[in-house]
Amino acid sequence: MPDAPTFGPVPEPLWASSERYPKKAPRSRFHLQQLHQRIRYPTPDTDSPWGYAHGSWGYTVLRTVYTPESDALFPAAMERLRKHVRFWCHEGRFPSYGERAEQKQITFAEPNDELVRRFHLDVVEDRERLAGLDGDADGLAEYFRRWAAGVDVGGHERGWDPRFCTYLVVDAESLASLAGIPDEPPPLRCARDVEEKWRFLAAGEGAWVWLVDALPRTGEEDGEDHGRDGHRGWLRVELSDIEVAWFDRLVRWICADQALFFRREKPPGSGLLYYSEQYMAPSYTQGIDLN
Repeated sequence: MPDAPTFGPVPEPLWASSERYPKKAPRSRFHLQQLHQRIRYPTPDTDSPWGYAHGSWGYTVLRTVYTPESDALFPAAMERLRKHVRFWCHEGRFPSYGERAEQKQITFAEPNDELVRRFHLDVVEDRERLAGLDGDADGLAEYFRRWAAGVDVGGHERGWDPRFCTYLVVDAESLASLAGIPDEPPPLRCARDVEEKWRFLAAGEGAWVWLVDALPRTGEEDGEDHGRDGHRGWLRVELSDIEVAWFDRLVRWICADQALFFRREKPPGSGLLYYSEQYMAPSYTQGIDLN
């Protein structure tokens, strides 16, 4: 298993809400706060070592398509995914458009940069075993659980960390969606007008990967029995929601919410289920006036 970066506590000025510190984009501050508070850091009175990817956030990506064409497309697709995650980690700094937006933009980018710095993908390519599991939901879940069980988490629990409970899958269909978007996301600046703002918000539109919760399911946990549209199976997740879904999973676990992902059908009547943000966190588009 390759090495993964590890990180210590998040510096207080990046996540604390105080007049002593610069104004921060609401969502980045919230996510850094959650990451800081929910990761148990070793203290002088404990000898618990840091575990794999300690202090980071992100996913394991299982590649299940192995063809000559996919061999050429896959590396660039992963790079596009990383670049678009960086864009969406910063997008909340630019909540509007035009000259007034220049005055309201959040210039303190360190919290957003810190989120990007702590983002880590474990890309697993196993042609011999994963190619045979393409489309096999149970087989892939078991493969991932074995991968997670082999990870040294130090003296910490696995259950709270979405990295060891959820994973992404790239198959032929999702790889094609990633190959169909531009190599570069929009620039990190305020949009000049409403049309450009809409183009920015549509960055990477149409690209997605599979998002899967690997915990075993029971009939009571399948969603409708909770009286709401929770879901613990396979969902498509768009690039704009990669960050949101990870912290959604973290917050739901903390709240004993059975880690349910919410879903939406897109477009209506298509039968295609996408991850849908439901947890209470500041919105990326807070303050936007697009009328």
